[in-house]
Amino acid sequence: MSMVTYIGLNFPVKLYEFYKEDEVEINYVFSDEEHRNVVKQKHFSTPYIYEVFEKSKTIWQINEYQKIHSTHNYEKSKKTFQHLCLFLKELLPQGDYCEIYICWLGEEGAEREDYLKIDLNNLQIETIEILEKCFIRIEN
Repeated sequence: MSMVTYIGLNFPVKLYEFYKEDEVEINYVFSDEEHRNVVKQKHFSTPYIYEVFEKSKTIWQINEYQKIHSTHNYEKSKKTFQHLCLFLKELLPQGDYCEIYICWLGEEGAEREDYLKIDLNNLQIETIEILEKCFIRIEN
């Protein structure tokens, strides 16, 4: 099984061309259309669903457990999340938002276990904790 970081946007993007960054990329990696439709219907208000491909470390390891037991993984995940936020700050028009949901492939219809609202203009990464089945609304 694979952990998937879904992202919902209010506008379409062309994959494989423009939406790449050193640490993160918007693409389709693990999911198929059926998985994305379940996430869209169950969790998202945004019409366009993709995946965030995290190239070095997944963002769902920004949590207290990793901070205590695997500081290296925690720091790498935090760095990846910072890259994602910088990427989204450039991608999202001012006043727009995106939605992120993280789950194991095949568990897209499961209930959310956590909810975060993040303002890209007031990012306080030290207070963020991300686990699986976490829904995140990121506003620009």
